[in-house]
Amino acid sequence: MALRSRHHRLIRFLCAVVTAGSLTYMAQQSNVRKDVTRERISEITGATTELVKSISPDRPVVIHAYISKEVPREYVTTRARLLNILREFKAAGAEGLTVRIIEPEPYSPEAEEASDKYQIEPVRLMNREGGRLTDMQVFLGLAMVSGPHEDVIPFFDRGLSVEYELVRALRTVTQEKKKVVGVLRTDATIMGNFDLQARRQDPAWRVIGELKKQYEVRSLNPKAAVPDDVDVLLVPQLSSCAQDELDHVKAYIDAGRPALLTVDPFPLFDLRLAPREPKLPPPGQQNQMFGMQQEGAEPKGDYEALLRHVGVEWNPDKIVFDLDNPNKIAAQAPPHIVFMTRPFEGGDPIVDGLSEVVALFGGSIAPVSGAEAEFVPLLQVGDRTGTHNFEELVQRHPLFGVNGPIIPRTRNLDATQHIVGARIAGAATSGEESKPRNVIVLADLDLFGDQFFAFHERGGDIDGDGLVDIRFDNVMFLLNAIDSLAGDESLVALRKRRSKYRRLTKIDELTEEAVDQKETEVKNASERAEAELAQAKAALEAKVKQIQEREGVDETTKAVLIQSAEDAENRRLNAKTERIEREKARAITRAEAELARKVDDQQNKVRLFAVLVPPIPALLLGALIFGRRRRRERDAIPAARKKRGAA
Repeated sequence: MALRSRHHRLIRFLCAVVTAGSLTYMAQQSNVRKDVTRERISEITGATTELVKSISPDRPVVIHAYISKEVPREYVTTRARLLNILREFKAAGAEGLTVRIIEPEPYSPEAEEASDKYQIEPVRLMNREGGRLTDMQVFLGLAMVSGPHEDVIPFFDRGLSVEYELVRALRTVTQEKKKVVGVLRTDATIMGNFDLQARRQDPAWRVIGELKKQYEVRSLNPKAAVPDDVDVLLVPQLSSCAQDELDHVKAYIDAGRPALLTVDPFPLFDLRLAPREPKLPPPGQQNQMFGMQQEGAEPKGDYEALLRHVGVEWNPDKIVFDLDNPNKIAAQAPPHIVFMTRPFEGGDPIVDGLSEVVALFGGSIAPVSGAEAEFVPLLQVGDRTGTHNFEELVQRHPLFGVNGPIIPRTRNLDATQHIVGARIAGAATSGEESKPRNVIVLADLDLFGDQFFAFHERGGDIDGDGLVDIRFDNVMFLLNAIDSLAGDESLVALRKRRSKYRRLTKIDELTEEAVDQKETEVKNASERAEAELAQAKAALEAKVKQIQEREGVDETTKAVLIQSAEDAENRRLNAKTERIEREKARAITRAEAELARKVDDQQNKVRLFAVLVPPIPALLLGALIFGRRRRRERDAIPAARKKRGAA
């Protein structure tokens, strides 16, 4: 019996469904995966694949991933990337790796398991959908377990590199012993401290918690020699050390062991730790006599001599400023907040691939003349730079001590290429019997502040709209520096795998032009003020001289006349100063308004281009197809019909 045509169509449809399902199943089982995006963030590297394959069944690793089904819009990319890389791990792993992907609901048994076993708690996030704000409890964390070793990532925030975090955790649970980073106890208590006066525990800086994820971080007694098992020495604020403490640091460096030294001329977190300020007394003995050597405090050591011994010249009184500011959001920031955006590609592995590192009131270092050790700049400021002295940025009070910062109006540029951070490697200074140097010196400690870790976790999203506003690489720079000193740069390349932060260069150029114009207006106004001040002083001196030369007038009358002349000139000078300040303010306002107008015009051009240009290829293709179909339709019309139509 012959089948009807509709039966043929049904059978063909069922066969197509079975074929599609079979091919899909075969593709899933084959574990063939390919990231076709430009940056290939969701595709693991070859080194990561080798690490995953090296997991032995004798020491298995289990990954418990707790990932919610629904997440806010700005976390969709992070969730997808995490799932993709976990599937890559599962596909590349051997029998020793087990990947569990759990999608817990709030208050479910899976949620209790995550909380009770691994302290992974749901994070409350605001979800913007349809113009409404709703509260969501989101799981986006995992735990890696290998025997007695365990590493937990409670939550993957948007700024974290998923592959890096997973590889770091995997290395932590599979290695027998972590390398040791020793943090010297100085007056900069980045390891945390108990404040006896306030009776509270000051928490450790977040940089310590970040280092503990990868290293064993140990607090070191500065009065004793550095232990032999310390792999990297971190010295926060070297200038606060006494001489015997500096001697221990010198002995450590002369042995060729790696060290990271920070010397901050203007520590914002505590100005009492500035190099020129007296050393703080031991805890519990501090008093209110600021600006002098306090009783019970040791004198500071010769830290400048130690730096020269290493191969670094440093003026502890100089604070660097830079008039170039590429960030519109931070346009009103003082120039001493320096945004270092020098092209990092192709340089030292520590900075290769970084976008921007920020220094807060940092200093400037330079190589020692005649030193044989190699001085490699890592962080360098732009071309429109200069320096201010420490005393220009602070005020002193007999009771409250030193206060600041106070931003000076005068900014004289210099021709110096200021260097904030550098690596010193190779031979020691001539004539010394010490091993090659392996030291990194940074003229700023504030660039490791907690605020940069918040930026790092959120991915530079300040206003919470899911878009990158600014991106600072201070955290990456620090971790790269410690890894490089420790001799293990396997994670450096992973930290660089992220979506590139691309700027609108035209808008940056307009911003730079406006800043130049603003600085020119301020400089001209200052010069006018100084010129008029000089004229007023000259006029006053002439009047005083004229009064003093008058005959027949007693000294008392002369003094009264001189005082009257001084008061009159001061009134005129104050009036001129107020007028100049008003003109300066108007000039600055005009420059800022012109900048805003130019930036808006450029942004509108970009928006117009983004709206009009993308549809053009589709419209051209549609017109081509339409024209082709019309031509084929005309060709299909019989010649007789064409003739009748023409007639």
